[in-house]
Amino acid sequence: MAPGDDKRLAGRKVAAVACFDSFGKMAMTLLAACRRQGAETTLHLLELNNRALSRRQRLEIRRIDPRTRIEKHAWGDLRSLCQGMPGKVDALILGLDGQRSRDSFLQLQQAWAQASTRPRLVSAYPGILFRFALEGMLDRSGADLLCLNSPHDLATYARGRRALGLESSNAVVTGLPILWRTRARADAPEKPSIVFFEQPSIPVHPLQRRFLCDQLRELAKAWPDHPVIFKPRTSSIESTLHRRHGEMASVIDQMAKEQPNLRLSFKPATQLLSRCGCAITVSSTAALEAMAMGISTRIVGDLGVTETLGNHFFADSGTVASFAAIRENPFELKHDPAWLAEQGLVRDGEQRFIEALRERISSDVSPLGEGQIGPGSWGSQAWQTTALNNGGRRMLSTGGARSSQRKRHRTRRLLRTMRDGVVGFGWLSQWLRR
Repeated sequence: MAPGDDKRLAGRKVAAVACFDSFGKMAMTLLAACRRQGAETTLHLLELNNRALSRRQRLEIRRIDPRTRIEKHAWGDLRSLCQGMPGKVDALILGLDGQRSRDSFLQLQQAWAQASTRPRLVSAYPGILFRFALEGMLDRSGADLLCLNSPHDLATYARGRRALGLESSNAVVTGLPILWRTRARADAPEKPSIVFFEQPSIPVHPLQRRFLCDQLRELAKAWPDHPVIFKPRTSSIESTLHRRHGEMASVIDQMAKEQPNLRLSFKPATQLLSRCGCAITVSSTAALEAMAMGISTRIVGDLGVTETLGNHFFADSGTVASFAAIRENPFELKHDPAWLAEQGLVRDGEQRFIEALRERISSDVSPLGEGQIGPGSWGSQAWQTTALNNGGRRMLSTGGARSSQRKRHRTRRLLRTMRDGVVGFGWLSQWLRR
């Protein structure tokens, strides 16, 4: 037997489509696993209007697997891009948020309507599921293979499907893909850093964000011999899936001029974690990476533990702490390894994914949906038909949420945004609140 003949996806072609950097990294991680098993792989980055990925974001995606080809397209090219895939591509990974997963399903249903076979659809998550978890999983329920992070996520998905009289056999627990090849560090760095990992939309209020900046400055003062690093989610010119608040980075940058061990860094999280002694966040997935590497991890508890903050996900992890407690002892390991194993760290996750994908590629495949509507977990046939007849594909892909998001009272909203944007920033805040 020649080398490589035993690879489980030898001779197969696997493609992925992705929007946003986090989904691009997840899709590339899955493609890398497929390529190592002999598949030919391609990543199609679909750019949205005015939300193109930056060069830095594209480089971070490419770094995951330089041997996988990357092509750039516009989101509007999805249907034409995928039209010729049946018979040529064995599997298509959807690295998309929930709404675009729905939209792509409907577009592919039309694009592949006349094909005798089609690529198997795969969907997975780039991070933890702490908000709208069931809704997001049901959005993706049309996939042939739905990769879930934990047994808890699988139980939630199965419960939702069962309530609608549907089965959930398309879902498999593979763990969080970014943790598949993460291993504990062999040696602790000398004078390790303390890193705070920002999120684009958490916390919501500017006063809360200013509070975090003040606490990081105090932490830097308490540990002057250790770098205290603020890792922004993105730079001010880069796009994210969620609304982002950029002022924390600028505030930290100003504070750093007076506190020499406080600094900003846009290096990839994996690089920062290699020298990190304590990882701090409100609810970022980086916390799971840090725990998997055996790094002391702290989830900020000063603002409470709530679904809005997302730190309720970590409530049983043993890592929730106030900044006062963090200042006292940042470097002691606190996380519960059993909790981590239940919430995304699946050591054989890559093997589970490859085996599940191989099984689906080798099995007979049915057409996508029936009657040009989506899976039953999107609603009854009567509702989906009504949605399509009255609002078209967009109404069905948004689940009817489009009307509630329509912009109203633009002038009032602009004034409110200006006021909220400066809360906690001195006399300007006080003047605008009068």
